[in-house]
Amino acid sequence: MKAPIAQSTGRLPAKGHLVLAASLIVLLVLPSQLFAHVAEGDSAEHSIWTKWNFDWQLVLSVVAAVGFYAVGVRNLWKKVGHGRAISRRQIWTFGAGVLALIVALVSPLDALSAELSSAHMVQHMILMNVAAPLLIMSSPLLAFSWALAPKYRTKLGSIFRRMHEWRPRNYLVWQPILLWVVYGVTLWVWHLPALYQTALRNEFVHELQHISFFAVSCVFWRVLLDPLKRLHFGRGLAIVYLFTTSLHATLLGVFMALSPRVWYPDYETTVSAWSLSAIEDQQLAGLIMWMPACAVYAIVAAFLFASWLQESEYQQHAPEFE
Repeated sequence: MKAPIAQSTGRLPAKGHLVLAASLIVLLVLPSQLFAHVAEGDSAEHSIWTKWNFDWQLVLSVVAAVGFYAVGVRNLWKKVGHGRAISRRQIWTFGAGVLALIVALVSPLDALSAELSSAHMVQHMILMNVAAPLLIMSSPLLAFSWALAPKYRTKLGSIFRRMHEWRPRNYLVWQPILLWVVYGVTLWVWHLPALYQTALRNEFVHELQHISFFAVSCVFWRVLLDPLKRLHFGRGLAIVYLFTTSLHATLLGVFMALSPRVWYPDYETTVSAWSLSAIEDQQLAGLIMWMPACAVYAIVAAFLFASWLQESEYQQHAPEFE
């Protein structure tokens, strides 16, 4: 009789979560260095660094999310014990995710994104590849559900159970394929010049763009990182999932960086204040998509591959018992 071996899943080991979180925070800062050299002089345009976005709906949403998370964790720990179900590491991860959202949507980066396509790309990268995975690793839905009154939490649980029962056959087979397609289509379609320009000119469309980027990314990383350990997404499939996503995201970045024409002409009137031409700004945006953004996929894939090899080695050397 062989010793039982843990089922292979796509989730990262605990140390992998820590290193990934640290890597994501580094990537949060790194892209800003790519265009920091353009902020020369003390012209009036550079007062943008004092422009913070204190839109009341946005600020209220962030404060409410933090409050619900804190109340949910407190209630959950009262029930199951401190550090259980949601760990202290996950609380720090949630804080880092909220910080990433603030950098992307509240800090002067938001105002700068209206003047530079490269800054806009950094903003999108933070939403999709930094804030989303950090928040997903912190199990926010579990915490939010425990912030509700018991009767509402019970009703919510029954709804999720019914949804689980109504899942179609082969759900775990086609779900990752569907999410891969939706993630890729969302990324590519929103970067089409006509739609991107519309987002620059219309605030509602711009907010819809950000919401769709963030929401789709949360689902994308939810399947990969699986903080509640329920999806059983195989590591091999997860690596393919990440590798192919990295390929098409890299391709989009290459097209943008090497294109001889300006994709988003609206930036032509704003980039001159930053000692850049529109095509140079676009090339920088493409490089940000190409390198730092795709590095996140590579980091996660590397940890999944390493844990896969470690598990395979354990299976080969596991003792057998009669």
